[in-house]
Amino acid sequence: MSRKMIVAMIFVATAFVLGGLVPESQAVEAVVATTVVKKIDKIETLTRVADNVIILFDSSGSMGEPFGDSGMSKLDAAKTILKRRADLLPDSYPELKVGLYSYTPSNKEDPRTVFYKLQPFKKAEFQKAVDELPKEASGPTLMVAAMRKLGSFLDGLSGNTVVFLFTDGTHSDEGATDSPLTLARKIASKHDVDFQVISTTDEEVKVKLMEAVASINEASRVHSFEDMIERPEVFSGSVFALEETFIVSAETREEVVGFKLDRIKFGFDDAEINVEFGAELDTVGEILQSNPLSYIVLAGHTDNVGTEEYNLALSHKRVEAVARYLVKKFNIDPSRISTFWYGSAAPVAPNDTEAGRQKNRRVVGFIAGVN
Repeated sequence: MSRKMIVAMIFVATAFVLGGLVPESQAVEAVVATTVVKKIDKIETLTRVADNVIILFDSSGSMGEPFGDSGMSKLDAAKTILKRRADLLPDSYPELKVGLYSYTPSNKEDPRTVFYKLQPFKKAEFQKAVDELPKEASGPTLMVAAMRKLGSFLDGLSGNTVVFLFTDGTHSDEGATDSPLTLARKIASKHDVDFQVISTTDEEVKVKLMEAVASINEASRVHSFEDMIERPEVFSGSVFALEETFIVSAETREEVVGFKLDRIKFGFDDAEINVEFGAELDTVGEILQSNPLSYIVLAGHTDNVGTEEYNLALSHKRVEAVARYLVKKFNIDPSRISTFWYGSAAPVAPNDTEAGRQKNRRVVGFIAGVN
């Protein structure tokens, strides 16, 4: 998998130690906005964990349903998601190839399924392609056909590919002999690909199906539709390793907009939380309890000892251990915790010494949505 350092534009706020509330010895920092942040205005270096991003968009009839009490349909909300996430990238980004495809033929007058052919990302052209997506939700959900095309399409690609799949868990491919799950497993067995499934339904049976699709390999997962639109980290964390810089925004000067956690370390080949980090995690739990509308994003990492797949699984175990701690001890709703795991993809120290490897065996986090 390609692991390249790239330059990306993101929302950034300056971090400092919160005096009086959090002792300096604890690695929980307040993040504040030193200026009014309304637009992307700073460049930071991030670790890119994807070479290609393919978006499989659903514009079928079910996407015409209301999206909560937002006043938008699910179709309009999905378009909003794409535009907001594209805004996180530079105007031109040749290091990342992006493609936008629909697996629902628009209509007889405009039967397109290709809206932005996979190519180096250019924001203006991509935003225009989003505007050209169907304005009304209609038609069948031809997910099986889309998966078959995806498999053949990936034959000509190199590097890691992240597939964002918008779906309600159903498909209407008549006479299909393979399920979307079967095809996804076949694709993953041949290609360096992971599926980021964007769930547009709450129905239990459909959610279970999508979780099965997302379980085809260690890097694939399911995100709720609400998280994708409300939490920019859901997109960013699938394309970039969330490390010391997290995406935050504020509208007033000197407003505390979040807290950063960067000191939870683990032993070699271990996913157990060391008691010495209990104070830091208790501080996090207390902040989450005091700010019921906030949420936390956690990212797990490893050193480079072991295979890529093993390290992905180990970093997953580590980040889930921290999430469980917060759920069990502080009764934090799991829906307020977003987790990502990267294996050894984003080291903060050289892996050629034990001291460096120890620094890389970590979980970092950011609390956002603080009032």
